[in-house]
Amino acid sequence: MLDAEEFGDAVAMLYEAAAVPEMWPAAIERMSRIGGCTGGLLFAHSELGTNWITSKEFEPAFARFMEQGWMNRNSRMAGLLAHGGTGFVTDHDLFTDEEMDKDEMYTDFLRPEGYGWGTATHIRASSGDNIVFTLERRFELGPVPRHAVEVLDGIRPHLARAAVLASKLQMQRAQASLDSFERAGARAALIGSRGGVTAMNAGFEALLGQIIIRARDKITLDDDRANALLQNALKDLARDRLGDTRSIAVPRKDDLPAFIIHVLPIRRQALDIFARAQAMLVVTTTGRSLSIEGSLLCELYDLTRAEAAVANRILEGLTVNEIAVEHGVSRETVRSQVKKVLAKTGCQSQADFIRRLAPLTV
Repeated sequence: MLDAEEFGDAVAMLYEAAAVPEMWPAAIERMSRIGGCTGGLLFAHSELGTNWITSKEFEPAFARFMEQGWMNRNSRMAGLLAHGGTGFVTDHDLFTDEEMDKDEMYTDFLRPEGYGWGTATHIRASSGDNIVFTLERRFELGPVPRHAVEVLDGIRPHLARAAVLASKLQMQRAQASLDSFERAGARAALIGSRGGVTAMNAGFEALLGQIIIRARDKITLDDDRANALLQNALKDLARDRLGDTRSIAVPRKDDLPAFIIHVLPIRRQALDIFARAQAMLVVTTTGRSLSIEGSLLCELYDLTRAEAAVANRILEGLTVNEIAVEHGVSRETVRSQVKKVLAKTGCQSQADFIRRLAPLTV
């Protein structure tokens, strides 16, 4: 059993992790030691997606768990959710020895990894989150002792409160970030782990019409070409590749202004398993137009200075021949630069480029 100081320290680490997400791996490790286990992980699942964080020691095994697709055939998780208990349960609360000997989760993953025993609990938060906390024990050590489960059950109410607190704090942080953009005059929205809009400020909402929110809060753009670029940017958020287009020009429509929508990935969110956003969309616009300087073109579209200069000459209406004469280079050099500008900005032709970006220039 834990003495009062050990119990207090373990509980304090949980509440600290609720406020400082970087502390979750250490808090999970501490709970693991209390339960006589080797490591563990914490899941948070909602209609917006599933996030997780593991203790440092269990992280390599869990990476293989994900790579091999065990998340979608996790019999232990299914058994835990079906059990419906309010405390920590062990493998023997869910399965017999004979059932475990035939279950591929045990025979093909856990035991080959050196595990096979554990204890877990399920918490259903009022926010709708399903929170699962599981601890893993080395197979050679045998089942998790009942006295260890009783100790964990004593800590469980604090674990539940810390998890709920973490979820609420994350939502407050997300709203605060949108509010700060609003005060700065920027229109912004958050995109959740399943690609839907989870929150937006009033400025962003004013663009609805050019920006369309469809079923399940999926965001699209009224302009087909810009929308294709946006969907590609959202699809590839997890990886950075040379030539990615994450600043997308949306042309003027009727009395509505042209604008650029920037897709900003939110990284390291695995440190906060209650994070609801994988990206922030920030719109750059004014009542009438934007000034596109060479340096801004370079930053937005990863253009070289020479490419940005050519881009601006195209916007000014110069032909390839005129640009070549002005810059003292060959037509082939300018044509090559134009092709790179079109590729990086996601435009299909010079006319398409002018149509999209000319309304943004002064």
